Amino acid sequence: MSMSLVKVEKLTMKFGDTTALNDVTFAIEKGEILGLLGPNGAGKSTTIDLIVGLRRPTSGSVLVYGLDPMKNGLKVRRAIGYVPQQAAIFDTLTVRENLSLAAELYGIPRIKHRVAAIINEFELEEKADKLAETLSGGQKHRLNFALGSVADSQLVILDEPTVGLDPRRRAEAWGFIRRLRESGKAVLLTTHYMEEADELCSRILLIDRGKIVAQGSPQELKATLSEELVAEYHFAQPPACELVDGITALPDVVGANLDQLSLKVTLKSCALPQVQQLVQESKLLIRSSSERGITLDDVFRHYTGRELREEGHEK
Repeated sequence: MSMSLVKVEKLTMKFGDTTALNDVTFAIEKGEILGLLGPNGAGKSTTIDLIVGLRRPTSGSVLVYGLDPMKNGLKVRRAIGYVPQQAAIFDTLTVRENLSLAAELYGIPRIKHRVAAIINEFELEEKADKLAETLSGGQKHRLNFALGSVADSQLVILDEPTVGLDPRRRAEAWGFIRRLRESGKAVLLTTHYMEEADELCSRILLIDRGKIVAQGSPQELKATLSEELVAEYHFAQPPACELVDGITALPDVVGANLDQLSLKVTLKSCALPQVQQLVQESKLLIRSSSERGITLDDVFRHYTGRELREEGHEK
């Protein structure tokens, strides 16, 4: 049996009275994309800090390639590719110089050969000897991924790599991430985009307020609510509390969430006619309505009672 590239056991991290991580256990295997899916403040960045040895856990253990990152920090960090949310690019260096500097920090032999290969892989040949400050947004994004790939590490950490990207650049990023998996590397992807996790991840850890609330493949997680669907109604004026109370009182309704003019109801399919009747009896003008299947966002709400995209503050 092969050794997990990362093994985290009963990991807890406290900052004063705040518990950022609470008894977290998981492993990352070669050839998989493991997604840490949760809102800001869930504990995703803290988990990364502990894996790369930037913080000492309050309790529990982390092993990376079988090594304790606190005792073997340089060795562990040189063996991890890292793509941050904010690109770590020196604008006054050329593309080639940025990559050469990263390769030198990683202790890579034959730097010129490796940098030339990365420039070709990420289609940066025309800009190789131009200052990074002259790059377009898309080219800087490619350079950010190239910097994370320069060491050809078996473990790559992607920390919210698509935040703020337009659809075209996000699709390009997804292509880079799929290539990592196809080459047999292990990837830890943190994100709060449920569609991204659904599309890319082999396994997902749903994390909220420092605790893993559910885990499994995207299909396994959605299957936990397979008999349910979501009905959404958008009204011309705010519905009365009596409507929401009446809907939530139905035996086959799992929950209802009212957000100003929008009502989202998670229910078993058999309850849909009853919900529709209550909505019609309310005499409210309905701008639109729809029913859909379960998403990872619904799974997250089921386990935590709140929306995936709610904001927070993370240490």
